[in-house]
Amino acid sequence: MHGRGINQPDHSENMLSSTLTILLIGAFLCVIMLLVLSPLLRTGIPGVREWVYANALMVATFVLYAFGKSLPPIIAYELTNAVNAAASITLLLGFQRFLSRKSPLAVLIVGVTLIPLAIAIFHYAIDSFALRTLTVALFQGIVFIAIAITLLTSAQAERWRYPHLFTAVVAALVAGAHLARGIIFMLAPDAPTSLLQPSPWNLFFLTASTLVMPLMTLGAIMMVHDTMMAESKHAAGHDPLTGAWSRRAFFAHAQRELKRAADSGVSLALLLIDVDHFRAINDRFGLTAGDQVLVDIVSKGKASLRATDCIGRINGNEFAVLLPGTNHQGAFVVAKRLRRKWQAPFLAPAQSGNEAQYTVSMGVVLLQESESFEELLRRADAALHQAKAAGGNQVIGEAEIAPKDVLHIHP
Repeated sequence: MHGRGINQPDHSENMLSSTLTILLIGAFLCVIMLLVLSPLLRTGIPGVREWVYANALMVATFVLYAFGKSLPPIIAYELTNAVNAAASITLLLGFQRFLSRKSPLAVLIVGVTLIPLAIAIFHYAIDSFALRTLTVALFQGIVFIAIAITLLTSAQAERWRYPHLFTAVVAALVAGAHLARGIIFMLAPDAPTSLLQPSPWNLFFLTASTLVMPLMTLGAIMMVHDTMMAESKHAAGHDPLTGAWSRRAFFAHAQRELKRAADSGVSLALLLIDVDHFRAINDRFGLTAGDQVLVDIVSKGKASLRATDCIGRINGNEFAVLLPGTNHQGAFVVAKRLRRKWQAPFLAPAQSGNEAQYTVSMGVVLLQESESFEELLRRADAALHQAKAAGGNQVIGEAEIAPKDVLHIHP
C-alpha cells in the first residue's frame, strides 16, 4: 500500500469537489441566461417564456444533482430527473412556439411522468446506474433531435438564417453527446457507478452539460434578435395600417427599379390609385370603415400582383403600384383587373350593420427614356386627376406611342 501524508490531499475528495463545482457553475450559467432572457419577455415573442422556464428548471436540476447525496433518494433520483426532463421538454416547446408549431402540453406531461417512472424501475426494482443513465440519455437525445428537426424544417430555416442553423447544429451535437454517454456508461469497463462518483467520464460529461442550456439559450436569443431586426426593418418600410410599403420605402424602391430599367432596357409602369369619395365613406360608415377600405385595397392588391410588383401607400387614401417589366398594354390589363376586384362589396363595421362598396380612380403611365421618378409620378398624378374629374371609377393613362393622347377605360 502507498502511504498518504496527513497534509496530502485526497484525490477522490478533490474530484468530488470538482464535480460539485461544475454542477454549481452550470446552475450559475443558467441564472445568467435567466437574467438575459427576462427583459425579452416584454417583447411578447412566442417561446421566450418557455425558455425562461427551461433555464429556471435547469438551475433547480443542477442544484438537486449537486446536493443529491444529502437528499432523500426519491428526490435525488426520481424528482431530480423529472425536473431535468421538464427543462429539456420546455426548451423544445419554446422553439416550437417560436416557430409557430403546435406545442401540446401532453408532451411535457408524458415526459415528466415517464422519466421518473423509468428511473424508479432502475432504482428500486433493478438498481442499475448504467440503465438509469441510458434511459436519461435516450430521452434527452430524442428531445434534442426533435429540436434540431424543428429548426431545420421551419419556414424561416428555408432562408438558412445563421441563428437557426447554429442552434440546430448545437442541438444535434447535444443529442449525439447524450447518446454517446449512454453507450459509454453501459459498455465502458471504467464507467462510473454514480453521478457524483469521482471519474474522468463524469467530469467530462458534466462539464459539457453545463454548456448545453446556455448555448441553446444563446441560439434562442440570436433567433429573437433576428426576428426583432426583421420586424423593425419591416415596420420602417411598411405602413402600419395596411402593410403596404411606406412612402419613403416605395420611393427608394422605385429609384432602384428605374435604374435597373435604364440599365437593362426593360419597361416599367406605374399605377397611381385614389379611393373615390373617401370622405363620404368615413362620414357614412365611420373612420373604422375607412380604415377597412384601405386595408382591403392592399390585401386584394397584393393577391393580384406578382412578387416583383410593389404597392405603396403614398398619402392618406392614395396608393401607387410599380410594375417592372410591364408595357403599357400590360399595365392597363393589371389596372382593369384591380379595379374590378376593388369594386366588390365588403362588410362595414358591425355597428353600421351595412355592406359597403367603394370605387377607385387610376392613372397609368409608362417610364420614358431618361425620366426621373418625380417626373413619372407627376405624369401619373395628372392622369389620375383626369380620372377623378371624369367622375371617378375610371382608369386613364397616356398612350405609349403618343404620350400626349389620353386613353380612357370606363366602367
